[in-house]
Amino acid sequence: MPRMPRPFGNISPVNAVSTGSYERGMETQNPQASQPTSATLDDHAELSQGTPGQETLSPGTQSCASRDSIPNVQDYGIIGDCRTAALVSCDGSIDWLCWPRFDKLSIFAALLDLEKGGNCRIAPKGPHARSRKYVYESNVLQTKFQSDSGSVVVTDLMPVGSESYKSPLLLPDHEILRRVECVAGEVEMEVLFAPRARYGLRLGKLQQVRKLGLRMEVGRGVYWLRSSLPLTLDGGDAFARISMRIGDTVRFSLTYAEESPVVLPSLDDAVVMKRIEHSVQWWRRWAGHAKYDGSFRDEVVRSALTLKLLSYAPSGAIIAAPTTSLPERIGGSWNWDYRYCWLRDASLTIRALLGLGYREEADDFLD
Repeated sequence: MPRMPRPFGNISPVNAVSTGSYERGMETQNPQASQPTSATLDDHAELSQGTPGQETLSPGTQSCASRDSIPNVQDYGIIGDCRTAALVSCDGSIDWLCWPRFDKLSIFAALLDLEKGGNCRIAPKGPHARSRKYVYESNVLQTKFQSDSGSVVVTDLMPVGSESYKSPLLLPDHEILRRVECVAGEVEMEVLFAPRARYGLRLGKLQQVRKLGLRMEVGRGVYWLRSSLPLTLDGGDAFARISMRIGDTVRFSLTYAEESPVVLPSLDDAVVMKRIEHSVQWWRRWAGHAKYDGSFRDEVVRSALTLKLLSYAPSGAIIAAPTTSLPERIGGSWNWDYRYCWLRDASLTIRALLGLGYREEADDFLD
């Protein structure tokens, strides 16, 4: 039987965000100590404005190549672009991604099977503490890794923007940006790119296309991974190890194209930072429309941002969850594909968004 996350169950808007836990802090038990140790995510870059995050997590001891722990479902963060979503574990691994839509076949499915599902992981080599948060009032996720020698921050997002912003620019239709910055000392980082098509049934064939990056064809689609550092091919995987010093940055762009020309955006750090900042501002403008000034406003807005992530922009539909095939009990019958619009769930979501003043989402859903 494949090794799966525990506990079982699908990610909902509540436990995907855990009522603002990435901004206010959440705790997990450290088995090596009687009391949990704390790792604080400081404001470490110009993007990290707003409430600093704090999270208590046990030191990681796995390298990218030997990942032994089984993550809890509720420990995943979510990034997305209102067409699909990816789940990022607290150890810097993208363990779930279906492109180009929520309901398409996966390219990363370690969420279901750590050995065969495929993932894309960026993490320090050796023991480290980790903490994370969303950039304030956005769906841009930041994870901070702290080792004895230094610390790095990994920023993950699917770039978003208005149609008026995107139309004059040449941008990929589907993209994940990952930016790694060393913010203190020196840290040895490991990168593993292990795509597995069709829920792990197919080992991808990666091709190095000169300086354009790695290419992999799956059916009618093509995946491209571009990196600002060289990657070494090993069968269907690619990996790298780099020693980063304070101020060093590394950038990654994973794109997918199926019915449109392949676009390979610049990985210049200034360009990447500008695109990240634009995505942050787009989410903040959306969050700023929330007509709520009561108690726990940060938590309410954080939940609304997650609900927005679960909407499918072309139709206005809202899916129940971005996951499938996570049984509520092993061997039980409750094992659904939640990547569709369940009318009961969606109607409750629309009611919640209407209560916050988001009439456009309600109109899109009804139209």
